[in-house]
Amino acid sequence: MTNQPHPIHQRRDILAATPAPLPHHDIIVILEDNCIGDRLRLRYVPDRDVLDPASLNAYLGALGKLAFSSLEETAQMILEDINDRIIPRWLEVTLSRRSEQTHHQIRIEDRQPHWKDRGLLDRLEP
Repeated sequence: MTNQPHPIHQRRDILAATPAPLPHHDIIVILEDNCIGDRLRLRYVPDRDVLDPASLNAYLGALGKLAFSSLEETAQMILEDINDRIIPRWLEVTLSRRSEQTHHQIRIEDRQPHWKDRGLLDRLEP
């Protein structure tokens, strides 16, 4: 029997993190990418770690090899993977797809239970 890592762990291990430079200050990190045929926008408030942007590109490349049943499923998987890796105070994943007929957009967010800096989030553009 081999000790192969679970596919979820292999995918999540692609995401690299570094310590946040000023963890006692709330900052907003925004990363955007055109990936897997869709537009991805991540916005998050780091806690102890920040996501390495280059590793996000590699992670999205790995995601492109997976089959998803819906845009909703893809957005939720990205949210869960990033939450697992860096545990941000607040995280929003927006995934959108345009066709000639429609514009389909998913926005999902999560936050740590006691983090409530609404003033910071209220200043964000939608």
